Amino acid sequence: MVILPDKENPRGERRFRAIGTTLERRKVFVVFAWREKGGLKLLRPISARYMHKPEVESYEKENPDL
Repeated sequence: MVILPDKENPRGERRFRAIGTTLERRKVFVVFAWREKGGLKLLRPISARYMHKPEVESYEKENPDL
């Protein structure tokens, strides 16, 4: 799994992108943010989906060491 910073949203919230592989070897793309509520740090999922083949190929080409 790789976690990378993503663009800030208009409210200035820091977002992150996570790219990983399921047990079935499918590539997954997730966008999330950390929020604090009542002294707890919570993970807020924003988007999650399987990656399309061209995305996987492009990602692997741009990040051969990961």
